[in-house]
Amino acid sequence: MMSKTLAEVAEKVLKKLGRLADGQVAPASQKKSVTDEYDGLYDELLNDGLVNWAKADSIPDFAYNPICILLLGRVADDFGVPDKWSARETQQRKKISAQISSPYVSATTPFEDY
Repeated sequence: MMSKTLAEVAEKVLKKLGRLADGQVAPASQKKSVTDEYDGLYDELLNDGLVNWAKADSIPDFAYNPICILLLGRVADDFGVPDKWSARETQQRKKISAQISSPYVSATTPFEDY
């Protein structure tokens, strides 16, 4: 499973907002706006049982796009961009939840009835 760093998330968010072109480096202040918002979002998702990674860890692939969309809805106004992402928050939370709650079964365990 691949994962994305918070810096990669911030860059994607800034690109979607039209604040960063391909090949450009994001100004530290703009990156900080996104990463600060991630901190609050992470805490909310943790309280709702929707994260299974540490805040300092990279973001798992399954959560990358939903996290970006959630952050877009939260920072759009800060960058003077009309928010068209907030309406999708519930849907994105459900996507993360579905991945978190999906049981992973690597093998069946024999059952013995005593």
